[in-house]
Amino acid sequence: MINIEIGSLDKRIHIMKYQESTDEYGLTHQSLTDAVGNAIWARIEPARGKTYYEQYKDKVEFVTKVTIRYRKGITPDMLVQYAGTTYRIMSVVDPYEAHVKLELMCNIKERGDSGED
Repeated sequence: MINIEIGSLDKRIHIMKYQESTDEYGLTHQSLTDAVGNAIWARIEPARGKTYYEQYKDKVEFVTKVTIRYRKGITPDMLVQYAGTTYRIMSVVDPYEAHVKLELMCNIKERGDSGED
């Protein structure tokens, strides 16, 4: 069922993207800008966690599902900001290709994390 309960979208989030600019010295800078233009309503819920062994230490990765109303242009190179936490979008899912809602599968972006695995 793809019906979206309007009351379940109870968080205000920002969809952010990196934008490059060049200064007067020819240096390129990246800054975060709001990709949508304003805050949008969303539901944020834990999806799953996975544990794996990386370089002789255990690493735990938690996946968070952010559900929003359908809108064009949301891509995995964008970020979700909510309550001081920044999430990296790993995948964008349009359930049943119905264009009713989008499920953004995210994990927490660590400081300095480029998003490249």
